[in-house]
Amino acid sequence: MNKKRAVKLIILTGIILIFGTISVLGVKKMAEPSIKEKQIAFLKKHENEMNEYIENSAEFQISKITYNWDSVTENTIGNGLPKGAGKVIQIFGFVNNQENLDFRLDLQIDDSNLPDLNTIKYGQPLTDEGE
Repeated sequence: MNKKRAVKLIILTGIILIFGTISVLGVKKMAEPSIKEKQIAFLKKHENEMNEYIENSAEFQISKITYNWDSVTENTIGNGLPKGAGKVIQIFGFVNNQENLDFRLDLQIDDSNLPDLNTIKYGQPLTDEGE
């Protein structure tokens, strides 16, 4: 009986160690930011460069630029081929606290899955829908 009890204890200890290890690894993976979170953090870090692009291309005075960080999406741009022409990050926003003065910026994604600031362009130009 003693030997059976020792074997059961060893098996139980092994199972607990396995589940403990899996739990720790799972928590570590959950703690890592997702690709989208990394992309948004990158865009927020480089918000001034995006603001400069918008201000330099606007035909009117801009006092404030607001980005909708929840609108950040990753899309494949097309060129007629099955793989497309690459991937872009798209972000919407508006200026001067007027939602009708809206825009969409597109930035191509580099090999590290982050936006390439050298490729910034309007996907939807800064427009006033009322005009």
